[in-house]
Amino acid sequence: MRVAYVTSQFPFGPGEAFLHAEAEALARLSGDLVVVPTRPKTRESRYGALPARVVRLDTWAPRTLALAALETLAQPRRAWRALMRLLATPYRLSTKLKNLAVFPKALAVARTLREEGVEHIHAHWLSTPSTVAYVAATMIGVKWSCTAHRFDIFEDNLLAEKLSSAAFVRAISARNRELIVARGRDGAGERCRVVHLGVTLPQHVRPPSEPGTLRILCPASLVPVKGHAYLIAALAHLRDSGAAFTCDFVGEGHLREPIEQQIAQAGLSGQLRLRGNIAHERLMAELTGGAYDLVVLASTETGTEFEGIPVALMEAMAAGIPCVATRTGSIPELIDDASGSILVPQRDAQALASAIAAFADPVYRSECGRRARERVASSFDVRQTTGALFRMMCAS
Repeated sequence: MRVAYVTSQFPFGPGEAFLHAEAEALARLSGDLVVVPTRPKTRESRYGALPARVVRLDTWAPRTLALAALETLAQPRRAWRALMRLLATPYRLSTKLKNLAVFPKALAVARTLREEGVEHIHAHWLSTPSTVAYVAATMIGVKWSCTAHRFDIFEDNLLAEKLSSAAFVRAISARNRELIVARGRDGAGERCRVVHLGVTLPQHVRPPSEPGTLRILCPASLVPVKGHAYLIAALAHLRDSGAAFTCDFVGEGHLREPIEQQIAQAGLSGQLRLRGNIAHERLMAELTGGAYDLVVLASTETGTEFEGIPVALMEAMAAGIPCVATRTGSIPELIDDASGSILVPQRDAQALASAIAAFADPVYRSECGRRARERVASSFDVRQTTGALFRMMCAS
């Protein structure tokens, strides 16, 4: 079955690296995958070659507008009805304007996917990518579906209408499914199903831990929800207790300067460094090569700002590295009592420090790493999760 995979930027942008493994697996399962980014940011793919055809349509490019015009001329009534659905439904004006901005792109995508012979369209995000998929599927007359993540649920971009129109909506966690169903119409629960995102299990895992300095990694954007301030405070507690450790922050964000200041004020400049963004392939090589002993995320939760199930944690555990994380968002759906990893309350630097200190013993770390990999292999292997997603597409 030929499937179209509508994204926000992937593979022409930095924000959706977590889609790479699923796109590769889906391409192999379907035998014929077409990837369509809604808002491509770069000229070249950031993730190397995909076993799929990638269609890059810039929103206001002459080619995109020409394809949109051809589609409108070919099916004026369908195009008008699709536009009226976007305009007539009551929802926030700012969101409506976003949908209107991508409407020509959606018509161009419809024209392209019809020529490609696509039989099912799947979008990531309930925001504008699913608007593109919704309109394109309406124009072509094929089934469509989408994956809901986190912020896109709260944007309420035609959520009820999309739930009614889509063959199914895939939630990446049970908590997110509850949020979606609560915002949909009657029957939304039947269309909304949980299929986790998955990761590729590395063929090789990190070598057994050795005694000595505990090497910690925090792979997270430098933004408030990631809770770096609490991790820095926890590391100060560890230093004061005499623990030997180093910690690397990998990621960028607008909090870089205040984080640098907090590190200096805590006297941790010799033990904690900010490495900025690192290519995914390089970071995975470091995880499997033994560069780190423990991965820590000190995420916080406030209102609609919370984690899903961070792929960074899945990838670390798949590589045989135990994790410490906070009991926020959907993280407890990954880290449980048998996962070789520890959950602590959010915003509790002392509890975070105690959990990190528990992994000072290399024998204990190695055993926990084995259990962490088993946890991911059992429920978050991308071959299993993508297989479930593809079967839903075929059954629709």
